[in-house]
Amino acid sequence: MKATKMIKAERQNLILNIMNKEKKIIASDLSIRLNVSEDTIRRDLNELDEKGLLKRVHSGAIKIGPAVVDFNTREDLNLEEKIRLAKKAVHYIKTDDVVIIDGGTTNYQLVKQLPKDIRCTVISNSLPILTLLNEYPNVTVVMLGGTLFKQSMVSVGYEVIRQLESIHADIYFMGVANIDEEIGITVVTLEECQTKQKMLHVAAKTIALVTKEKLGTVSNYIIGKVGDITYLITDD
Repeated sequence: MKATKMIKAERQNLILNIMNKEKKIIASDLSIRLNVSEDTIRRDLNELDEKGLLKRVHSGAIKIGPAVVDFNTREDLNLEEKIRLAKKAVHYIKTDDVVIIDGGTTNYQLVKQLPKDIRCTVISNSLPILTLLNEYPNVTVVMLGGTLFKQSMVSVGYEVIRQLESIHADIYFMGVANIDEEIGITVVTLEECQTKQKMLHVAAKTIALVTKEKLGTVSNYIIGKVGDITYLITDD
């Protein structure tokens, strides 16, 4: 009995190693690679899903996205990559555009790349971004207020959605936590999901700046499909 458990533990560790490298695994392929039955692989995947180590999907499993940590902790992570993406994205903002900028540390870097003399309207639910916009004299700032999601420092929920009913934006810069070509764009909480869905709905086009560790990852609440994004900006 003890030897069987050790074999299963080693197999599951190997599955996790494969997952970390490939981000997505197919049960039928894995059974061939590990020389065990598909039923055994499915049981392993179900157990690993219950432990929160991966996300079970119909054909196999997918990597869970980065853990949600507070804004200040994330601000300096992958900073050079975020700045590169922000420099690519800032050129999409034109004079007199009405722009929704969602929360997130990559979008925070986007605002930092704005020319100081730019004239536009920025609508945001992000406290750090709203504070930063105070440095731009020609930017009209519209603050969306609602329930504060403290870890991400953004307002979410009914009040934000209600305010967005009166807005038609030229661009929405979506903050992305997890994105996978099959599952779509996902986040951890339902309120954040619903808020982002509304922002997506009221904008003519949507741009997402996505650092590479978020690619091929998934969480619980689906905002939409990858095809809902007009431009996806990433190093990959």
